[in-house]
Amino acid sequence: MSMVSDAFHKEKLKRYNIRIKTKYIVGNDIVIRDSQSPSDVNIKNGIRCGKEYYVNNVLKHTEKEFDSRIEYTFITTNQDEEYVCPNCGMRSLVKDVLDGCPYCKTYYNIDYVDKDLGGKYHYDAVLHSNIYRVITGIIDIIVSLILSYIFIKTTSRTFNDIDIIKIFVYAAILSLVLYYLFYIADAYIILGPIKRYKAKQNKEQQLFWQRTNIDKKKFFNNFNYEIRKYYYTKEDVIDYDILDYVSFKDYIKDNRHFIDVQVRIRVIYYIDGKIVPKTMVSTYTLVQNLNQQVNLDGDVNIIMCSNCGASIDINKGMCDYCHTKIAYFQEWILVS
Repeated sequence: MSMVSDAFHKEKLKRYNIRIKTKYIVGNDIVIRDSQSPSDVNIKNGIRCGKEYYVNNVLKHTEKEFDSRIEYTFITTNQDEEYVCPNCGMRSLVKDVLDGCPYCKTYYNIDYVDKDLGGKYHYDAVLHSNIYRVITGIIDIIVSLILSYIFIKTTSRTFNDIDIIKIFVYAAILSLVLYYLFYIADAYIILGPIKRYKAKQNKEQQLFWQRTNIDKKKFFNNFNYEIRKYYYTKEDVIDYDILDYVSFKDYIKDNRHFIDVQVRIRVIYYIDGKIVPKTMVSTYTLVQNLNQQVNLDGDVNIIMCSNCGASIDINKGMCDYCHTKIAYFQEWILVS
């Protein structure tokens, strides 16, 4: 399925002649990863800061909102070193994973780090959004109109049509002067509670990982691997980004461990020749895979067959005894 989704996605971008350039902050540098030559750059713990979407080599759309708590690693150097896939656990050499893991085809290494930015990230995201600017502008104009009305009403001996015109003229000038003041004031008044709420939410997530003792890095890679397959097999989807992990809820059902993950996700559609972004809050359910590996050692990658229990080499793709195909080798699987 992963090979099919990746191949379908690459073919789709090629068919539509779409090129995606993703910018990463790596140390003090900006590194660009190009969808047409993804293995040309080496990224270590990079933070996404921008994306550009080109159609027929013409820039059609840009995105600048990303969660700075998510770090990405794309290894292209030191190709003779051993590499352990963060998604499925397969061991291989770096030179063998430049185009993705030989088994599960995952080509990224995601780490969701605790930087205590739960509040600040959303504070900054809202502060720099167009909606916030519009709301601030509306508040600014209303207050300016009220102040101008009070000034004209108290200083004019009469109140006629000219005075009404003066109110709008004075309000326009005053709103230009006061906009920045309202922009900052609203940030403290309106966004303060948001900042505190998101900081509390971030703390709850930290407690979730401590309580469940789940390998967080592996879980996030499993989750993104599953989401990648889910969206890349859709004809009209060309890209996606997880903008925020809102909440995690785990429970046991039929002796299996489930986790509901609520995220704010941005999906990029290509519809009728236009790039259309859609941001939404969605919940995805993952279940822990009971078919865990028996041994991972060097060049031999052994797991237990989910059908007959025999030990099989994952590189063969199926069990030598009962011929059952290997469906999954990762720990967490998307069920909805």
